[in-house]
Amino acid sequence: MGGSVSTPPTNKFPLPNIESCSNYVRPSKVLVNVTVDNSLGAIQVLMSPEDTVADLVRAALLIYHKEKRRPLLKDTDPKCYDLHYSPYTLQSLKQNEKLKDLGSRNFFICLKPPSSIL
Repeated sequence: MGGSVSTPPTNKFPLPNIESCSNYVRPSKVLVNVTVDNSLGAIQVLMSPEDTVADLVRAALLIYHKEKRRPLLKDTDPKCYDLHYSPYTLQSLKQNEKLKDLGSRNFFICLKPPSSIL
């Protein structure tokens, strides 16, 4: 009657372990989704994993401006914006952190509070 068929594991086609594989090649680019505060839809940015949070903010704001998205940004200076994992996290990411170390590919950009821009 309806059963499953299983076969014993074999090492005929072993899968390489990323940690033990010395010739593992990291991706040269990663696709990152960035949502700007009060905008519809995320911006897709192609970045190097070695780029920093500051690079991602700069690139996302440039794409947002080039695509003429709405609402228009109050300020286009990347130093006036913080990058967060989501709109619900209060802690912003450090500007010098590398994208490969963040553990996510989805982010949220919003204006810094006026007191922290200085």
